[in-house]
Formats: sequence, C-alpha cells, structure tokens
Amino acid sequence: MSSPITQLRLAFSFITTLPAGAFSETVPDAELGRAQAWFPLVGLLLGLLLLAAWFLLAPWLAPTIVAVLLLGLHFLLTGGFHLDGVADVTDGLMCGRLDTEKIFAIMKDSYLGSMGAVALVLLLLLKFAALTALLEAGRPGAVLLFPVLGRYAIVQLTFSCDYARPEGGLGALFTGFCGRREIGLALGTALVAGLFAAGGRGLVAVAAVAFYTGAVSFYARRRFGGVTGDFLGFVCETGEALALLVLAVGLG
Repeated sequence: MSSPITQLRLAFSFITTLPAGAFSETVPDAELGRAQAWFPLVGLLLGLLLLAAWFLLAPWLAPTIVAVLLLGLHFLLTGGFHLDGVADVTDGLMCGRLDTEKIFAIMKDSYLGSMGAVALVLLLLLKFAALTALLEAGRPGAVLLFPVLGRYAIVQLTFSCDYARPEGGLGALFTGFCGRREIGLALGTALVAGLFAAGGRGLVAVAAVAFYTGAVSFYARRRFGGVTGDFLGFVCETGEALALLVLAVGLG
C-alpha cells in the first residue's frame, strides 16, 4: 500500500483541478480506490479556499453576488466533475419505466437531456439560495463544510454498494476498494469538520447527508443491483445541496 501522502495526492488529482500531480492510468486500481478515504479531506481544502474567498469578497460585494462567485470558484476548483452525474442520473430515472440496460444507456449518452438540464438548474438555484441566506446570516462555516459532506457521501455510497454494470467502469475502482479503513477515515473527517464548522448544527448536517446517502444506496441496490460512477457524482452534488439546506434551516 502506498503512503497516505501519495493517496492524498491521488485524491486531489482525481477530483479537483488543483496541481497535485496528474492522474495516471498506470496507478494500480487498489491504490486509486483506497485514495477515496481522503476525499472529505480534499473537500475540506476546497472549503478553506471558498472560505478565504468569502472573507475577501464579503466586505465589498452583496451576499447574492458573493454566493454566485463562490459557486463559480467551486466549479473551477472541481472542473464541474460531478455535475454530469446529476444530469445523467436524472435523465435516466425520469425517462419512464424502462429496463435497467436502457436506463444505463441513457446515462452513458453524452447528450444532455431536458430533465437533466432542469435538474442542474434547480440544484444550482438551491445552492445559490441557501448560500445567500447563510452568508447574509454571517455563517461562513457552511462554506467550509458543504464540500466535505458531498465527498463523504461518495465514500459512504461506495462502501455500501457494488458496481452495477457487469462490463465495469471507472466507478468500479471505488466500489471495489472501499473498506472499513476508507469509510472510517471519511466519517471521522466529516464529523470533525461538522463540529468545527457549525457545532451541533454541523453534526445534524452530517447525519442528514448520511441518512440521505443511505436512502440512495438502498434504492440503487434494489433497483439496479448497485451504483455506477454517475450515481457517485449525483450523491456528491445533491449531498452538498442538502448540507447547505440543513445549515440554512431557520434563517428565513
């Protein structure tokens, strides 16, 4: 097994655009799979960068503008890597009562369907509205926390599910190599970040994302026998939105 530093670099190179060394196809599958233990820690660094941007921008700009800029920075730092999963899963699940293979074919299609487009717009609007409310209320801890919980959701989903496509795929690298070490490190990071960033409310957000991810896992196992890479992106982005929504409760 490679060192934690090497695995952390792999995690950064795979799920961010930050300069941590390019992801290489020569990396053993097991090493890339085990690197997911550090996904929430990568999310913590993303959150720190977003938090720094908030402190720089907040004195000069309205909260609505800051929220848009933070979402734009988040997109640049991640390359919008997981948004595609939201669109693909929505297109597949909203196409009617088709068989599994047809749904998977729709998910793999490179074209954006109307349902997927609507889902992306609604998701980004929800994130924008929640971020605006949190920034207006002076709760920057949410900016730190939501990228952590989105990436924790990925690890929980890979821990609880097999890979659904028999021919394999990139997501199989993660579902096949997520054990107790990976979920333990991911959960520990999420809990510490939640407590530090938002106290008891942060722990509630961790619990909400964990429960939601469990529900997605249950549905995917019952309906498809497991998950695909698109589901991992879907649960990351929607988990982030849920975390922001929970943290914004009561601010109306």
